[in-house]
Amino acid sequence: MLMNEIEIRSEKLAKKCAEELNLEILEVSFVKENGSRILRIIADSKGGLTIDEATALNEKISDALDREDFIDEEYFLEVSSAGLERELKKEEDIINAIGEYICIKTYEKVENMKEIYGDLESYDGNTFVLDCLIKGRHKKITIDKKITSKVRMAVKF
Repeated sequence: MLMNEIEIRSEKLAKKCAEELNLEILEVSFVKENGSRILRIIADSKGGLTIDEATALNEKISDALDREDFIDEEYFLEVSSAGLERELKKEEDIINAIGEYICIKTYEKVENMKEIYGDLESYDGNTFVLDCLIKGRHKKITIDKKITSKVRMAVKF
């Protein structure tokens, strides 16, 4: 079975398991690292993935993979959280982050910055509107998606 087929089938299986636990699958990859194959599944939940949730999901996915048995080679299953500052890669991730504190990195300067932090007020598929705190004052900044290199969650200190 091709690697891409393994990822597609694994993602479908993982999403079904996650749904039963009210969790979300963000990413599935089948990679080779240090000579070992790893089926890496990144998951999340509303309040952030807990260790207990990750453990329960790992067990559920492991059991389902054993039943389906479609991966011929030896591999390790790795289920983990996306982390506090996870990258927002999909449109759905960005839309779900409206109201959250994020960081946008750009190819060119916006308001004299290439890294902009703020609360995501809106996103229409082409532009981001952030409420940023600059020199102690709130300012709305609009950023064109075409000039963004990375969008991620951020931690406000």
